[in-house]
Amino acid sequence: MKQINTEITKLSPCKLKLKISVENQLVEQIRQKCLLDLQKEIQMPGFRKGSVPIEIINKQFPDLVKERLFKKIVQEILPQVFNENKINYIPDTLKILSFNFTQNNDCVFEIELEVEPEVKLKSYKGIKLVKEIKKVSQTDIDKTIQQLKEHNAKLVPSTKEKIELQDITSTSNTFCIINYKIFIDGKELKNYEGKNVLINLSTETLPKGLKEGLVGMSRGEKKNIDVEFPVNIPNTDLMGKQALMEVELVEIKEKQLPEFNTDFAKDLGYKDIDDLISDIKQHLQSEFDKETEQKLKNQIYETLLKEHNFVVPESEVEQRYNELVESLKEEYSRYNQEFKLTEEQQKQLKKKSEDEVRLKYILKKILETENIQLTKELVEKERGKLLSMYPGREKEVNEYFEKNFNIIASNILENKIFELIISNARIKEVDVTSK
Repeated sequence: MKQINTEITKLSPCKLKLKISVENQLVEQIRQKCLLDLQKEIQMPGFRKGSVPIEIINKQFPDLVKERLFKKIVQEILPQVFNENKINYIPDTLKILSFNFTQNNDCVFEIELEVEPEVKLKSYKGIKLVKEIKKVSQTDIDKTIQQLKEHNAKLVPSTKEKIELQDITSTSNTFCIINYKIFIDGKELKNYEGKNVLINLSTETLPKGLKEGLVGMSRGEKKNIDVEFPVNIPNTDLMGKQALMEVELVEIKEKQLPEFNTDFAKDLGYKDIDDLISDIKQHLQSEFDKETEQKLKNQIYETLLKEHNFVVPESEVEQRYNELVESLKEEYSRYNQEFKLTEEQQKQLKKKSEDEVRLKYILKKILETENIQLTKELVEKERGKLLSMYPGREKEVNEYFEKNFNIIASNILENKIFELIISNARIKEVDVTSK
């Protein structure tokens, strides 16, 4: 005779309402377990701990008995209900709507919860992909060398007497040092006085009018310059404001790039120029290969999402959305910028959240279908990669593995899926090497 009856109502694709009835015989069995547990805990005058009669516990602590019985029924019955009805529910979404006992001591309670979506896999083998092949060219090497020279440049006093118009172009190597005060509506902003501030005259991020106002100034000269501050700066006192800057030109400097020779290579820790160029090639090719791999993954993501359009649990979308928002807040905070999302940005984040949750379930289904499992060999292979990247730091690598094991395991399995899809894909290779 069945002692548990379940009525399931589908409220939405990922939300269910369950009405569960537990017959009195089973309720009584669970009640006796609760009473025995309480007997071990309750202490009363005249009785040793653990020896208070069940009848007295029932009479003296009816509310406590009912509370424990309620928790015990839910604890023991729900796993059976979920298992029998093949319900994969989302943790933290279970809500108990009602809980009652009938006249004949049957227990009837209702719950609402979100469940994992049903995923019906469409073809993920034989999909079309475009693979960009990019080899390191001389243009790439020259660009990297220029960046290294820029990074190792020195600022030296300029031989110029004045700042010239050509010094404020985007290709200029001219810098200057200034003292300044800021006035808005004739009132000085005391907190915004600057002393010996280095200005890059090639940048476009300075207040509008400042660079043009500096043209023609000599060292030691003072000048009042009308400026307009950008609207996208973090400081609300100056954001989009028109102001007057009282400026004193302290010094004019030029950016001096080092020569690309053996001394330059040795200063960077290389034997000679050839050794440096060899390392540049290896580094660039590694970056290009990673970029190619990521672009392939993005194409696979897009194809899987395009082919699988199903409703996902609202709670998981909301959780992912909040995580993305918090991440953006932290990023804005690092740059002291005010955080505020437009309605369009909120829509984009919502879609991104839904896509990420949907993709998670698609990949999970592929794992189940292909019986791809996390093995010790795969984990140790990944650990070996990190150890080769950080020789002599075995303890730190092992600690990192232990702390981030779930993320690492997820990445390993995801990469196995991509290997499978790519090995069965129809790939067109396109050469995108720089000329």
